[in-house]
Amino acid sequence: MAEVLDRHERRRRAELAGVSARLREVGIEPAFGPLTPTYDFYGKVPGNLTGLVVGEPHNTGRMQVTVVAARRIVPPGQGGLSADGHVWTRDVDIEHDLADSDAVVFEVTLLDGVAGVPGEPASVWAPRQLVVDEEAVVDAVRLWHGYRDMLRATPPKPGPQRRRALRARTAAARRSAAAAPQVSVAAAPAELPPALGLRLAELDHAALAFNFPRDRTGRYARSAVVALAGDGTVLSKRGPWLAVRADGDTLVVGVEGLIGANQDHRWDRLPWLWSAAHAEAPAAVRWQLPDAAGARPVVSLLDRHAPAEALASCGVELDEELKALLAGYPITYGFARHTETWVKRLYEQLQLCAPWRLAAAYEVHQDERRAVRRPTGEPIALFGLKGMNQQSKPMVGLDCGDGAPRLSMIWTASNVRLPHELWQCPADLEAELYP
Repeated sequence: MAEVLDRHERRRRAELAGVSARLREVGIEPAFGPLTPTYDFYGKVPGNLTGLVVGEPHNTGRMQVTVVAARRIVPPGQGGLSADGHVWTRDVDIEHDLADSDAVVFEVTLLDGVAGVPGEPASVWAPRQLVVDEEAVVDAVRLWHGYRDMLRATPPKPGPQRRRALRARTAAARRSAAAAPQVSVAAAPAELPPALGLRLAELDHAALAFNFPRDRTGRYARSAVVALAGDGTVLSKRGPWLAVRADGDTLVVGVEGLIGANQDHRWDRLPWLWSAAHAEAPAAVRWQLPDAAGARPVVSLLDRHAPAEALASCGVELDEELKALLAGYPITYGFARHTETWVKRLYEQLQLCAPWRLAAAYEVHQDERRAVRRPTGEPIALFGLKGMNQQSKPMVGLDCGDGAPRLSMIWTASNVRLPHELWQCPADLEAELYP
């Protein structure tokens, strides 16, 4: 059955003619025609509505402008929120049907991230705003139309010498700690659960001191918790883990109740980092490379703040949102205020990445999912982008759905993540690269 035509199209075209002309004067070309149906807290916009459509130059969204019948809720001259001293409200008294006697205002809708591509939903969530005069409509459209360039963040400047000096200082601190490790064990092996007692007996103090996470100064990271081995624990459930924390210059080993899947530093799949029984693991196992020479070209690109090129050299793909952030651009108008934070965080974390290890790291994650009969093939979070105080947060996720490693921006409320030591540059490899 054919869609009923907008019976008020002629009036809407006339009411919007001034806005259309003003937009063309400032170099923005609107088109009059059917609008994408939207909905918000006040209900759903009819599917046959017409109005002006303006596309964003980089195809990251569009704006729609139409006219609606409205009423004042504050008498003229008695305050309000709009420029002319009136308050206009969107409620049941505002209709898309227009009578000859109706006062009309402009309804401006931002479809953020909806670019009019085939296959989009029949209707999309898009809060609507009422605007009283043509100039205010044009101002809103102009601000949005050029937002990607106007609100672009500046990516960090390359500082290869400074980064090399920092890495060399950290490597020196690791060697010094390993030469005289200060490790305190909270309990004797015989006092622990049998499985953890056996693992504690394998503890290599020097390897633990060398590999323990470091902060920017080269000292032990005070907030880090390293989960070494679990006692028959399911990764997604809390259970006893042999764990290590830093207390000043001393590492304290004990047993803690942890959820393994939520740990940034979980070494049960990398026992050579702390166990004397695995100290002879070859470079191909520890680094996924036969020697340090294979890492130097990639690490050199990371030193020069060229993470996209480093990732590409290892066959790692990036989604469009991460590509935009690496270039400093906002991903959408609504999230533009977070761009500076996200760009800085992305560069900071990708500098620590070992792109050639991502495929193997993802396979470890998939093995763990299969072992507990969980669905596979979904992205796993590497790190968060920070800056948002809400349950579902933006993170960088890794998947290999088409056979090639791919990093994408994901939104998740889960605390599950891939341990850092699976995807970052190994400490002993860095020590060879930055002697």
